[in-house]
Amino acid sequence: MTSTILRRDFNRASIAALLAALAAARGSDANAQPQHSAAGAKQSSRRDVIKQGLPGDPARDITLVEVTYPPGTGSPVHAHANGVMAYVVSGMVASQVGDGPERTYSAGEAWWEPAGAIHRVSRNPSSTEPATLLATYIAPRDATSADLMKPL
Repeated sequence: MTSTILRRDFNRASIAALLAALAAARGSDANAQPQHSAAGAKQSSRRDVIKQGLPGDPARDITLVEVTYPPGTGSPVHAHANGVMAYVVSGMVASQVGDGPERTYSAGEAWWEPAGAIHRVSRNPSSTEPATLLATYIAPRDATSADLMKPL
């Protein structure tokens, strides 16, 4: 029971810290990486918000990435070499990880993607409202943004 409460408090504190980092960095889009379809239609954009050495582990970093989906768009099928925690900041995001069911998450909801799991669906189901999520990665220090998400 105590470990569950501590884990819950840690998770809340982690999300609060990540949101504070996002708010502080929101004005800078220098790292934005828009993705376009072959026809040039905007698909989504990812922006590294902050990358920091993981305390107590000199071999790994924790990276916070903001992903923005315009209405009706999404990411290609992909996988992550390391686990990912995703948190919906605004709008809605439909997600299917592995062979699990597709689920739509609203602002304030989060999910976990285990390392190596195939992320089959990651899209904004709305035809009118954009969606934004924060993805948190703990990965080897030398991992690049491209290493964090591998299209399949």
